[in-house]
Amino acid sequence: MLNKSYLCGAALLLIAIGTQIAWADDAGLLRTTYALDEARGYCLDIRGFGENARVDEPLQVHTCKYGAELGDQIFARTDGTRAISLPEYDRCLAATALEPGATLHASECTDSARQQWRFEWGRLSPESRPDLCVSLAGGAGAVAGTPVLITPVYHSRSVSLERCDDAHKALQTLRFSPPDERGLSTADVAREGLPADVAERLAAFGRVFDGRIAGETAQIVAPVPTLYEAAEIEVVEGLAYGSHERQQLDIHTATARNSNDPVPVIVVFHGGGLIGGSKESTAAAANYFASLGLVGVKSNYRLAGTHPWPAGAQDIGAAVTWLSEHADEYGGDPEQIFVMGISTGSFHSATYVFRPELMPPGTIRAAGAILMSGPYTFDFDNPSPGERAYFGENASAYAERVVPGNVSSTDIPVLFTTAEWDAPRYTRSLAILLHELVVEHGVMPRYAQSLGHNHTSQLLSLGTAEKSVSTEIVDFIGQVTKGD
Repeated sequence: MLNKSYLCGAALLLIAIGTQIAWADDAGLLRTTYALDEARGYCLDIRGFGENARVDEPLQVHTCKYGAELGDQIFARTDGTRAISLPEYDRCLAATALEPGATLHASECTDSARQQWRFEWGRLSPESRPDLCVSLAGGAGAVAGTPVLITPVYHSRSVSLERCDDAHKALQTLRFSPPDERGLSTADVAREGLPADVAERLAAFGRVFDGRIAGETAQIVAPVPTLYEAAEIEVVEGLAYGSHERQQLDIHTATARNSNDPVPVIVVFHGGGLIGGSKESTAAAANYFASLGLVGVKSNYRLAGTHPWPAGAQDIGAAVTWLSEHADEYGGDPEQIFVMGISTGSFHSATYVFRPELMPPGTIRAAGAILMSGPYTFDFDNPSPGERAYFGENASAYAERVVPGNVSSTDIPVLFTTAEWDAPRYTRSLAILLHELVVEHGVMPRYAQSLGHNHTSQLLSLGTAEKSVSTEIVDFIGQVTKGD
């Protein structure tokens, strides 16, 4: 006996290959059989969505919104008629004319010949003009407005009636699809893994890391495809959050996203051994958050030598405080500012998070923190030049200036990460800090190991087709904001 799932699959297959079948009393997406330049497929669509749906404008095809609770892509076939309805809008699919070049609309349902359709061999044609087919415009799809946290961005094309032509089969072949045929394409998709050649080259470095390897890592990761185009990001540069020339940040926002509500803000702080580094090294992370429809920020801070401990941490607080006052100017939520650091940027961020007593009065607390491979403490007997410059020459003061042993607050949710190929100094210092948080403070922060990555590749992977790190980060942000 055949099961229901088999029968449903067979029915879909018959539609896709073109067997003429009777109309069924059901509803679904009316999508392209061929992917074209959109792996999720293009679906017949009303322009806009929700309250902003432009029902009276010509229909388009748009990236299929599987799993979305939107009716602007739902079409129903009804027994006994040749009409195709849009149940959400109580309208029917109609052509403006029965001739080539006619556009499609969602019109009041009538018995007009312009609303009678046949569906044969995967082609949708007016009942009275089987020589005409619903056809997508050629070329690449245009970037369309996309809600936050969907990746890649949506695309759209115009659609019209054109002469049926086997040479244009890919543009003229459609099928009905259940709305849950596949999951909504969101940022938090389980990772496919690093490309094998990239993983192999990163592993070859082992757990050694220095400036040369950092440069080579950037070159190795660069070819991994990104999930957004440069045109999707708008950057406002050189915004001062303090009087020092290093107290500047850049704000990255999306050009292809829609949100009716303020969105989280994620400000990223670079590494550099306490005495170097630049916000430019975190541009990929800021771009990634912007590409999701969030507000991405990359920030500098004052460096050791001229600005010793705890200046770096205080700059983290100053940047958050400035953003809390200006986030709404860029669509951000002043109550949902996250700090994110890599390496020494994580050390400064951790000091800000866990030691608020070191901050000037009036410093705003972040909603959450993402701390990637931070050196939260160090070898007091053998400090590096950067550590001497930042913590001073008085070794007896070192224990009071690191994070472990000095945690005074655990009010900010934290996600820690380390890389699989991190040097022991990073994993050891995190283990010491985690022990203190769990044993002495009774809190267990979230932790993720970035498998296959080295010290900097985990940050550089954000926004690329390698989603293991971004999956953890986006889920963490989502859980924190949902909790509020």
